[in-house]
This record gives sequence, C-alpha cells and structure tokens, in this order.
Amino acid sequence: MATMTVAEAKNRFSDVLRRAEYGGERVIVERHGKPVAAIVSTEDLRRLEAAEDAADLRDAQTALAEATQKGTVPLETVLRKYGLGHLLARSPMRAARSRRAARPRVSAKRSPKTSSDRRRR
Repeated sequence: MATMTVAEAKNRFSDVLRRAEYGGERVIVERHGKPVAAIVSTEDLRRLEAAEDAADLRDAQTALAEATQKGTVPLETVLRKYGLGHLLARSPMRAARSRRAARPRVSAKRSPKTSSDRRRR
C-alpha cells in the first residue's frame, strides 16, 4: 500500500486516481506524518460497505434474539432510571398548552386611521 503526503497527493491527483481505479492500488494520504485518508477504488469501497452491512445485520440479529430471549425494557423506564426523564416526549395537548403559555403577549392596538389614510386606498 502506497503512502504519500497531502501535498504529493494534490500534485499527482490524476495519477493517484488512475492507480486506484485501474491498478486497484490503495493509497494512504498523510498529514504531518499521520494517516488522514485513503484513496481506494470504488470496487474496494463496495466490498468494504458490503462487509460492514453484513456485520450490522449479524449484530441486529443477535440483538433481536437477545430481546426475544430476555425481554425488553420500555424506553421510559430506562430514561427515568438514569435521570433522563426530561427527554421523554410530552403529550400533544400538554405540549400545545406550554407553547401557548410561553408565547409573549403583544398588544395589538392600532392607531386610529386618518382621512388621508382612507384616501390612499
């Protein structure tokens, strides 16, 4: 696997892309001696994403099997247990009342219209 600095990758970008695309080469790009990115072919990226998807699917199946076997705990119970009850959604009626109460009241007094205002219309 090739390694190059950001400046080298910038100056030789077309070449680096060609090497990844046609040669299947993987290029690590470093900044200040630390790897910050990799340039890989889209085929490599597809394989990586497929492997991640397969791992995610296995994890989800394991979690579902565990939930079926051990049962589940409602989110409300967990949030309250850890002092996060304030994150619970309010009922729609309660939320609407609190929004109305929180709105500042503004006086809607209108100034009297003069005869010149009426003529402009």
